[in-house]
Amino acid sequence: MKALSYDGQQVVYQDVGHSDTDVYPRPVKIKIQLAGICSTDLKIVDGKYYNKALLRPNGVLGHEGCGHIVQSAPDSPFKEGDHVVFETVFPCQECDSCVQGLTNYCRNWLHIGINSNGTFSEYLTVDESMVHKIGDDIPPQISVLAEPLSIALNSMASIFDGRRDEEMTVAVVGPGILGLLHTLLLAENDFSVDVYGLGSDDHRLEKALGLGANRVFKTDATSVFEQQYDLVIDSSDTSSGAVFALSRCKPGGHLRVLNLSTEKGISSSDVVKSGCHISTSKGIHHSHMVTACNYIDTRGHKLSGLTTHLFTPDEYQQAFSFARNKHGVKSAFNFN
Repeated sequence: MKALSYDGQQVVYQDVGHSDTDVYPRPVKIKIQLAGICSTDLKIVDGKYYNKALLRPNGVLGHEGCGHIVQSAPDSPFKEGDHVVFETVFPCQECDSCVQGLTNYCRNWLHIGINSNGTFSEYLTVDESMVHKIGDDIPPQISVLAEPLSIALNSMASIFDGRRDEEMTVAVVGPGILGLLHTLLLAENDFSVDVYGLGSDDHRLEKALGLGANRVFKTDATSVFEQQYDLVIDSSDTSSGAVFALSRCKPGGHLRVLNLSTEKGISSSDVVKSGCHISTSKGIHHSHMVTACNYIDTRGHKLSGLTTHLFTPDEYQQAFSFARNKHGVKSAFNFN
């Protein structure tokens, strides 16, 4: 099969003979349709991933995607041709984190596109427990968003935990795919959301308004709105974005950090002086993907237009440059 692999120095599109059939107890083989390009993929390619020792040597990149079942066990609930999405992590179920139900913090995880083969490939093998069936009528441009959508749904559940304050003021910093999905979910729950981006984010800020944002602002404008908020979602993925997000959070407010920047920025002194309550989350676990699949099956039309650009695998250099420069919203490789 042909795949985009990373040898520690560069990406190569080539035939790869290895799969992960022997890695998983109940392997399922999936023909990939679309594979989304994530900022984590770009960090790996650019040599900026936080722990390079985790990366599989000559491993296949990518962890977002959708496809169809081509092979499963005879007694599997998944059959050939099923339209599926999948979780990114196969947890050990034995470490302290797993025992507590925090499988997304498993100490011994296998993570597709990190230390096991990923989605930038014609075929992907994962464990049956990671796979979720999705409606056959769902376009792949929507189902490929299942993983980032599950992260946003996890945020919503964690932040509100059954509680809500209709007077809460809310801002999203960074109108990438995670920021836009948070905007959509918050607007669906009748929150008035302000979204902050850069001067180069015109298209994304326009999308934010279409998804229900109340107002949009450019942080690099001469005059920036100075309001502070009860809740700030930082999905900027930059150190400067993190600094800006913290400055917009009221003392006593809640800053939800989805920013995976490895650049130096905020100090512990900045955090203490802000008076903000800060929460984070890494990845997803099973229940988040279940919720995301239910959302896509019932309200997936609301995600139309967020997967903006498709590339063939041999256009990978152009695709990475396009995503790195934050053109469009979600870019993906088309393996059809």
